[in-house]
Amino acid sequence: MIAFFTIFIIYLITLFPGLAPYRDTGEMVSVAHTLGVAHPPGYPFYILVSKVFMAVLGLGNLAWRMNVLSALAGALAVWAVYRLFLGMKLTRTASFFLSVLFGTSYLQWYLSLVQEMYTLNILFASVLILLVHRAVSSGAPSAIAKRLYFISFIFGIGLGCRMDLLMLAPGLVFIVFSKRKELKAANIAAALLFFGAGFSVYLYLMLRSGLYPMIDWNHPGTFKGLLSSLMRKTHGGTLDLISTNYAPGENFISTLGFYFAHLARGSAYAGLALGAFGAWHSFRRNWVFAVFLLASWFFSGPLFIYLANMPPNPHALAILEAHFLLPNLFFAVWIGEGFLFLWPRIARIHGWLPAAAVLCLVLLNLKLHCAELNKRDNFIAYDYSKNVLRSLPKGSVVVMKKDVQLFSVWNKQFVEKKRPDLLLVSQGLAGSPWYQKVFHKYREPLFLCRLDEPEDWARFAALNPSKRIFHSLDADYRHPDGYAQTGHGLVAETSKENDAGTSGVLLEHVYPFRGKYDYPAYREFFTPDLIEEYVKAFLNFGINEMNGGRSERALKNMEQALAFKPLFPIADNYIAFIHFNAGRHGRAEESYVKAARGYGEMVELAEKYNALESVASSMKRSLSDVYISLGVCREKASDDGGALGFYTKALESDPSQARAYFNRAVIYWKKNDWRKVVAELENALRINPNYAEAAYYLEQAKNRLRN
Repeated sequence: MIAFFTIFIIYLITLFPGLAPYRDTGEMVSVAHTLGVAHPPGYPFYILVSKVFMAVLGLGNLAWRMNVLSALAGALAVWAVYRLFLGMKLTRTASFFLSVLFGTSYLQWYLSLVQEMYTLNILFASVLILLVHRAVSSGAPSAIAKRLYFISFIFGIGLGCRMDLLMLAPGLVFIVFSKRKELKAANIAAALLFFGAGFSVYLYLMLRSGLYPMIDWNHPGTFKGLLSSLMRKTHGGTLDLISTNYAPGENFISTLGFYFAHLARGSAYAGLALGAFGAWHSFRRNWVFAVFLLASWFFSGPLFIYLANMPPNPHALAILEAHFLLPNLFFAVWIGEGFLFLWPRIARIHGWLPAAAVLCLVLLNLKLHCAELNKRDNFIAYDYSKNVLRSLPKGSVVVMKKDVQLFSVWNKQFVEKKRPDLLLVSQGLAGSPWYQKVFHKYREPLFLCRLDEPEDWARFAALNPSKRIFHSLDADYRHPDGYAQTGHGLVAETSKENDAGTSGVLLEHVYPFRGKYDYPAYREFFTPDLIEEYVKAFLNFGINEMNGGRSERALKNMEQALAFKPLFPIADNYIAFIHFNAGRHGRAEESYVKAARGYGEMVELAEKYNALESVASSMKRSLSDVYISLGVCREKASDDGGALGFYTKALESDPSQARAYFNRAVIYWKKNDWRKVVAELENALRINPNYAEAAYYLEQAKNRLRN
């Protein structure tokens, strides 16, 4: 109980105070509150438990109550790990410290603070491991059979929390096979019935979907729809559709390295070696249990990472990292196995030395993670959703895309009942028949369609002529011809060009900015991603002010964007452009140098993250454009040599820059080097045959060369 309460109190103290900026938290709170159907595979057990927990726990807001559920499940998982260590014959002191070490690992701690199903899933997994260990350690056939029934039921209902428990199936099948002499066919049949009883929780999806709840993802109201949700067919059957852009296994080595680095830091570094040693020792102690652990770790860890095939960029790794919690659990058992072997041997040196050593690991874990996992003052998701609502006029339509951004506003509307006048449209779901049906059932009529291409956006606006249509800055907005977008707080309005209004100024609204709005200050991905929404808003206002000839106001907004996110070279580029047009060429060059440094860093990151070629090419093109601007600044300073150097760098970054060849031709023209002028202009025309200015000067250069 001390182990449980120690961890539970740590989690409660550091809990997010409301909605956490993490993946699907807003969706989970909304679905639980409305008893809806979550995205495939639906997570029915988690939704039902959350609904009950919301009703029973009469404290705080509903989002915070679900955070408490995660903390409670995480602490109970630590308790189960403690019981497992005791069953492995570790001392109470060793079991206590090692279970607390697991509880203070980064991912176990972090996911115990958010409204997600991960720690409840780990509770199921830890109980399964505990039961398996007791089953393989017992010689009585009747005891093995009873535990097999319990294991089967827990496994079935646990799949209603998260499907990745399936990664334990090979190990569980091996356990049954290894105990085949103690079990009868009737025992196996009964175990399958117990499994079916647990797995029947998925019937909730069919029953609830048949009533078309407010959130009815994929509408699994039929067996065909239920099977589609279970197989995640709407998600392409993958962890994330990002992975489909890469060859199988292309990202395996880099992401496996990320996993082990994460594992080392989460177990106070020494835990990595102890776990590896413990994996070897477990085969010496109980080879059946050891095979179960190894198979479960391999399938939930390395094999899952291979199949996920996620690129090593922060967004993809943030999605993948949550799935490390399950293999981390098996590795924690190996750490216990390592201590089981080492504890008596170290104790021979001095009786208190082993306890002191593992206490040091716990304290190191606390030091490594406490500051960055203290989320009690993180209101950024809550304030973001509030500020989005404050950006929107009454009765308007807003299209949103990214999970955290969209779902945080779902929470405002569906749970907190704020701004029912707004029509919130999910860009990724707008073309789905099930989404359109429930949308029209619970909201006023709105013509929905796919929102992928510019013509889709034009059609959407034409179908809803009486509505003011906005989109959040995370949306994939494709600008239709004849339309303009105008900044409006944290959103932008799309309208016909002759109907476009003027932009407001973000800080003239009453917007709360609680917490640290500093993009690089966070280890996690999703809080900075929300901060970037403000960065993009300031950038948009800056561009609008610049286009309106209000350069000083434009500079103020661009500089505010950089204050939130220092590595934001597009803002540096615009600042340089404003200074250049004002004749401040020296200051323009300073900002262009900063922009070049920023784009250069982003190009390096694109290579490190194995970014798609289209993304990397876009970064290189932007860097090349900045080098061209720097070359022009050098020409204004009468430094043709420096200008030529920057134009050359522009071509090194992007060899398809026709303008860089043309500008190099201008430098050679001044030097009367007509052969080089001709060569540069021919290169420019080879890239862009319609480059009229290059064609004109090429003929003149050829004439001079002949003369």
